[in-house]
Amino acid sequence: MLKVQSIFIILACLFFSTGCETTASNPIQVEYEAPTVLETPAESPLVQSLPEISEGNSDTEETIVFKNDLLLVRKTLIESDQVGGEIIYDITLEVLKDIENLWIEERIPQYFQVNQVIPSLADTTDLIWHFKDLKAGDTQAIAFNLRPIDQGTYQVQTLVRFEQSLNLALFSGQPNLELDLIAPASVERNTSGTWEVTLRNTGTAVAKSVNLSANLSEAFKEISPIDYSLSALDVGASRTFSFEAEALTQGLYENNFHATYANSIPETEALATANTQIVQSGIQIEAISPLSAYVFKPQSYKINIRNTGDTDLENVRITQILSENYSIIDSGRGRINGNAIGWIIPRLPAGRTQLITTRLTSNRPGDAVIRTILKTGSEMTASDQTTTEWLAVPGVTLSIVDSKDPITIGETTELNIRVRNQGEFEPVKGQIEVSFSEHLKPLGILNDVEGTISGNSIFIPAVLLQPGRDVVVNIVAEGIRMGSGRTNLNFIADFLNNPVINQESTNIY
Repeated sequence: MLKVQSIFIILACLFFSTGCETTASNPIQVEYEAPTVLETPAESPLVQSLPEISEGNSDTEETIVFKNDLLLVRKTLIESDQVGGEIIYDITLEVLKDIENLWIEERIPQYFQVNQVIPSLADTTDLIWHFKDLKAGDTQAIAFNLRPIDQGTYQVQTLVRFEQSLNLALFSGQPNLELDLIAPASVERNTSGTWEVTLRNTGTAVAKSVNLSANLSEAFKEISPIDYSLSALDVGASRTFSFEAEALTQGLYENNFHATYANSIPETEALATANTQIVQSGIQIEAISPLSAYVFKPQSYKINIRNTGDTDLENVRITQILSENYSIIDSGRGRINGNAIGWIIPRLPAGRTQLITTRLTSNRPGDAVIRTILKTGSEMTASDQTTTEWLAVPGVTLSIVDSKDPITIGETTELNIRVRNQGEFEPVKGQIEVSFSEHLKPLGILNDVEGTISGNSIFIPAVLLQPGRDVVVNIVAEGIRMGSGRTNLNFIADFLNNPVINQESTNIY
């Protein structure tokens, strides 16, 4: 048996090499039981524990051993033969410490033909096996079947190469800015709105030289600063800022907020956008009342409330303040408090109108004022005022009574005429007309009242009736014809469409 000496050359090299697979022309003889091996993929070799291979224990085996602090390598000749025969040997590896990359290279002289290797290689031009991430305790085996083609003694070299790294952990983080924006949905024109911006660093590194800026629409005028700078913003940290601006022009406008840091890239910067409506609220109140009315006669009073703006109004309070001479007949479902009536409209949408109607009267004549005021939940106010002239309605009554009835021809009777102003407030001016039938003849006026007699009539042109007072006129008339004599009394005044009339009958025989 021809024994082949083997030489191990151990090279610690920091380079990467990939092994290739091949298929030998002649298989390993059936009689030979090679150590268990596994096919090792080039990218990620699978390492399994193998049975321990002892030192050479027979005359046919020769074992060469190499050992360092990382690896134990055994190279064992199993069978040798003459030219044209078979030479079989294997290499076993025992890992003593973790190895990142291990290359096993077998350099076979040209005087030998490679029949088969296990694990197989795609190409046997270079017999190189690459094992990755070997752990302490792992084993691996490589089996060879060669055919000598020339006699002689030749060296079969096994090169063992290691790649061990000294790892220094280096970390390079990346800041990442985010913005949380709370913007007013609407702002009243000519008032100010506030934007609250929260800046966060959700990245993996401190953000340095941070700048937060706002790009406001021209419809807004800056009140407070809208640019902020921070020297640094730690990982996971946040800062909240407020911006205040005055709304100038009605409409819907977009406002943008932007945050950057030193050496930032667009992907890690922050942008927040929000739309804000600039609105114009408006409220209008109109009080409608009669210009004049008669005392004690109920009148309708209307309050017309209109939301003239483009925002809904909340808690609209209306108060109707009345002069003391008013009496409330119907409050229009309002709450009465002394000489005032109050209402609350919880919500008045934009463009909507609310009508309130009350019924009032006055207990005395004269001008009476009603002041109506309005106030919204947003402190908007409006008011209106109306005046009604309350007129007194005179009440005039007439009476006429003869002192003697019946009378004979030539006999006289005294007619007592009384005109009374039943009104309580205003004097009444008027005229009295007394006319007699052909049975009676007026002779004169007995009391101090200026009047004229014309034929069968008496005319008193100027009668002044004070409130609650009366005027008395006494007239003497003579019976001149048998029959039922009649005395007709008329009172004429400007406030009367028709005269007030009365009549007295006197029998003459």
